[in-house]
Amino acid sequence: MSELISVVIPCYRQAHFLAQAVESVLAQHYSPYEVIVIDDGSPDAVESVIGTFPMVRCYHQDNQGLAAARNRGLALSTGDYVVFLDADDRLLPNALADGQRAFTSHPDCAFVWGFNRLIDAEGLRLPSAERGFSGSATYAQLLRENVVGPPVGVMFQRAALVEAAGFETSVEAAEDYELYLRLARTYDSHGHGKLVAEYRVHDANMSADPVRMLRGMLTTLDRQLPWVNNPELRRALARGRENAREQFDWEPRLDRLRGHVRGKRWLQATGCATRLLVKYPRKFVQVVGRRARRSILPTRA
Repeated sequence: MSELISVVIPCYRQAHFLAQAVESVLAQHYSPYEVIVIDDGSPDAVESVIGTFPMVRCYHQDNQGLAAARNRGLALSTGDYVVFLDADDRLLPNALADGQRAFTSHPDCAFVWGFNRLIDAEGLRLPSAERGFSGSATYAQLLRENVVGPPVGVMFQRAALVEAAGFETSVEAAEDYELYLRLARTYDSHGHGKLVAEYRVHDANMSADPVRMLRGMLTTLDRQLPWVNNPELRRALARGRENAREQFDWEPRLDRLRGHVRGKRWLQATGCATRLLVKYPRKFVQVVGRRARRSILPTRA
């Protein structure tokens, strides 16, 4: 294990989590690595946190957003591989070793990835599915669904990432997905199937804003149109748009409806149900039909 791995940690308003992120790198069962923190114009105490870790390089810039902060870290990195660890997330001790081993087995890949599990704001584990897609993901597969997930579980071949010019700064909320798709048009990728990271769920998560996420996902998929040039890819793109709407529009709306029903807020429930029926008539009728059948059919003693 002689290949240097760069871990880039952008930080904006997350200094209260930053020490845990850095400590998760220092606990790795792999060396050599370097840790680069990009203080993206954060108003909190990033420098004082990093001051307790003399081996960490920290760079300040005016606030430019997550993609630009990651790209700054990429430009400053010197490793063969790069991992982008958000300041509120954590790597598991095996993350760098498993990523490096995956590249040894799949040297032609631009990126490899593993799974993550969910933790709450206090760092406690949340119920979550810790496994998903593993194996090689084609461009068509990635068009249908972001099977890779957030970049905390991803390791990139630095040379391929530099050649691709890093993250696209004009895409908001889905810049990681856009990068996976752009790399997949030229390179292979591989999911090695190991649990490597912890993704923290809290109110400030970008994913907590479904409207913003849906807009970013659809924009990203629309940008693929020049390369969607055969029936398989057109079907994959259409399915990807459906999946994005289901994940970031249908499911949040359905969750709100369930909450209103549980709280017996019938006026709000009626309005929510009406909007769902208008926007997703077939899916809504299917859900209501299944619920009605469960309430009518007798249960076994």
